[in-house]
Amino acid sequence: AHLNPAVSLSLCFLGRFPWTRLPFFVFSQVFGAFLAAATVALQYYDAIMHYSGGLLTVSGPRATAGIFSTYPAEHLSVWGGVVDQVIGTAALMVCVLALGDSRNVPAPPGLEPVLVGAVVLVIGVSMGSNSGYAINP
Repeated sequence: AHLNPAVSLSLCFLGRFPWTRLPFFVFSQVFGAFLAAATVALQYYDAIMHYSGGLLTVSGPRATAGIFSTYPAEHLSVWGGVVDQVIGTAALMVCVLALGDSRNVPAPPGLEPVLVGAVVLVIGVSMGSNSGYAINP
């Protein structure tokens, strides 16, 4: 599954996806992400405005920017953030590619999406303290 641009790019490097289709997939993935964010913003607009008092901020006790993006922890340096994202994305890619490799023992039919979801959950829980669930460099 083409979860994000990192997956699509990796599949191109491995020769399992044509390079000519990569720009269209990346555009569609990014467009879909913005469309999903707009849908969430529309659906929860009243709740967000009520919570924030009408003042949308990035930090502070009523910060709302974290709903739509992730931010590094205060202790995290730029280099630490890069390392964090590379390791998290590499872990995601290794697991996704292993699940999709026909030379491995296959997962039961229909269980692949559940396993990928479990991988994302484990990565987020184990590595999310530095910058949240951002595993898309």
